[in-house]
Amino acid sequence: MNRRDFLKKSALAAGVVAGSVAVSSAVKPIEVEAKGFGVKEHKGKTIYDVVEMNDEFGPFYWKDTIFSRKSDPVKSNFFAKINAPKEHEGFDHNLFNYALAQGSNLSNGDTTLFYKFRKGQPNSVDGKPHKFKDKKEASYYIKRAAKFYKATDVGIAPYDANFMYVENIEEFKELGFKPKSIVVMCVLMNHDILKLYPTLAGMSGAWLGYSNMAEIAGKLGVFISELGYSSYAGGNEWGMAVPLAISAGLGEGSRMGTLIHPELGTGFRIVKVFTELELEYDSPITFGVEDFCNNCKKCADNCPSGAIYKVGKAYADGSNISTRKGIKKWATNSEKCYEYWGEVGNDCGRCITVCPYFKNNTWVHKLSKVVASTPGVNNVARYMDDMFGYGKLPTEDTYKKFWENIEI
Repeated sequence: MNRRDFLKKSALAAGVVAGSVAVSSAVKPIEVEAKGFGVKEHKGKTIYDVVEMNDEFGPFYWKDTIFSRKSDPVKSNFFAKINAPKEHEGFDHNLFNYALAQGSNLSNGDTTLFYKFRKGQPNSVDGKPHKFKDKKEASYYIKRAAKFYKATDVGIAPYDANFMYVENIEEFKELGFKPKSIVVMCVLMNHDILKLYPTLAGMSGAWLGYSNMAEIAGKLGVFISELGYSSYAGGNEWGMAVPLAISAGLGEGSRMGTLIHPELGTGFRIVKVFTELELEYDSPITFGVEDFCNNCKKCADNCPSGAIYKVGKAYADGSNISTRKGIKKWATNSEKCYEYWGEVGNDCGRCITVCPYFKNNTWVHKLSKVVASTPGVNNVARYMDDMFGYGKLPTEDTYKKFWENIEI
């Protein structure tokens, strides 16, 4: 897009946004209720109504995810590199920053520290689980408890074995646990740290997010069990985060494979608490992400491993066992992504930080999100993003400022 086309589309975007704001309160689509500007809540619908699937959609094992293929001979080399301190070239690849990242990961891979099953405890009044007036009241308290424990956002989805790993279902059977609801929470990460990706210091942002989400889920699990209902707090290895978050009305899937939230954007983690308590379920939402991702492709352009493809949505062909078949989505190659992790010696979240949705909630970023949600002009959001200089690689000066800006 040249400068003249950009200015034309920017002017058109401004006009569309102004007009949309003026009529948004007067127009309500049939069968869809408004939930904030540009966000449509699909009441009475489920994930099966907003995500296309075919007959190949079937059971999926955690052992086949890229996270669990550490014993795979092809992968063992780069997993070994990730878990060892480095002294190779680069302004932040040193033992000091390796220690910073390790300290950020409180659970340090030991999910039993927070993620675990808790049986419902009989209350002290009559020895029975607390009886709520209805599902709405139960959800009222569960959601507010989640926010009290510092979840950034929370939604509730029905338990669906189709979006659980086979190993999860088997463990639930062994425990005699029959979940009915899933409390899905978004936990915001520190954007200043994430901007340091793909450096070793940037990894601290993700690992700190894991520690925070483990603590929040663990606390909510205790809260639910003390009301008399069994719960299981779980992270990445417990249920498929993105489809469960879509079911819980927290966002849409993106080209890079992560969830995009209408307010939080991309810089957050997802954690779940499964419970036998029957709750009021939220509905899926849409706000233009599919159209936006079809046009933008900034994550693909900036992926250092080339693991994010520019083609449209399609069904997986089965060539990569870590990609689930049967769901129509944008293609990514987790093997190439993790091979790059091994090459640089740390994980990478470059796609998350270059996305135009990854921004603080200032007026210009809100405007950009409004444009992104407006059909026909949403591709302007990427050019606005580039114009303001977002998504540049971190420099040694960026790294120094990160430390200088930490208040003591």
